[in-house]
Amino acid sequence: MNKRTIGVVGGGQLCLMMGEAIRSKNLPYRLIAVDPTPDCPARPFLEEQIVGDYKDEDQIKRLGESADILTFEIELANSKVLSELSRKGKPVHPSPETLRIIQDKFTQADFLRAHDIPVPDFRKIDGKPDLEKAVKEYGLPLMVKARKDSYDGRGNFVVRKEDEIAEVFTYFNGTEVMVQRFIPFDLEVSVISARGLDGEIANFPVGENIHGADYNILKTTIVPARASESVIEKAEKVARDAMEALKGAGVYGIEMFVVNGEVMINEIAPRVHNSGHFTIEACHTSQFEQHLRAIAGDKLGDTGLVSGPTVMYNIIGLEGQSGKYRITYDGKPVIGTARVEEGIYVHNYGKHEVKPYRKMGHFTVLSLKGETQDQLIRRAEKIRDKVEIVGGNK
Repeated sequence: MNKRTIGVVGGGQLCLMMGEAIRSKNLPYRLIAVDPTPDCPARPFLEEQIVGDYKDEDQIKRLGESADILTFEIELANSKVLSELSRKGKPVHPSPETLRIIQDKFTQADFLRAHDIPVPDFRKIDGKPDLEKAVKEYGLPLMVKARKDSYDGRGNFVVRKEDEIAEVFTYFNGTEVMVQRFIPFDLEVSVISARGLDGEIANFPVGENIHGADYNILKTTIVPARASESVIEKAEKVARDAMEALKGAGVYGIEMFVVNGEVMINEIAPRVHNSGHFTIEACHTSQFEQHLRAIAGDKLGDTGLVSGPTVMYNIIGLEGQSGKYRITYDGKPVIGTARVEEGIYVHNYGKHEVKPYRKMGHFTVLSLKGETQDQLIRRAEKIRDKVEIVGGNK
């Protein structure tokens, strides 16, 4: 079998799960990656790891010399050098132009609005007068976001009182920012969507996302989302419209707010996405296999659920945890990916150290025969108590 070499900027947990997909299904691809952490999480599945930063021009060019196709697992990838490689004929997916647009949250929102895709009201902020004007226009609370180099809720600041305006500029310390109207949403949902080189678009089932109360990191994804048929249809359409506007093949994570039955995009990730991890066990084709198929020009796989509803929980480092650790299920260590009970799968990403609010793994609970979604959710809550990060000087 002629295997194509995929070069990935980033060798973290997303690249790791691409490697798991290749090995579990004997897919015709091999992986190499550039990552700043020696012996990165994906290392057991890599033909080669190049140690270097996500923006390291020389190391990314070196990656390009060894790979048939280039992709990335993180928005911090160097879009400028990827564009240069693309112009010289190296396939890069998703498109470096798409990466450039999405790397700047203001540019991203402006692009979507220009294509008549619904987004919350927003504006660029160049100084205190602009922020004061935005407060008057949009009211409080108001969301302030770093335009670049932030994800997983990092780089966000919610202004709740006017006397907090001065704090914004101390918090961001010279970083370019934008504001977004604060949305009191009814629901957060996401669509994991793929587009092949031939333009075919395939959506995975719409997921409902719940973030941590004391941290803005995804905690739980429930599939299918507990939303009306109308909302599901709107979310799927908005995702498809966004995919048609953006360039390049691959899987994208499209996060949305639901407000009074209407749907608007909050942010887009031009890569496989945390809210799509449920697809590994719950769908005929995982988002990781789908991404590889899409960027290699192969036919997209079946995105349907294998059985019924599913719930995914992130395993996140707690406040005060740092250092060496292990992940356990019901007191027993879990290494790699393990089926710990019928329909229950725990994923340990194999990171070297736990840190507060760092994603260390996830677990997925599939519905049992005859189990309703509500029953599944209640059972998953009990299972959550069995999964622990042990150690890390907690």
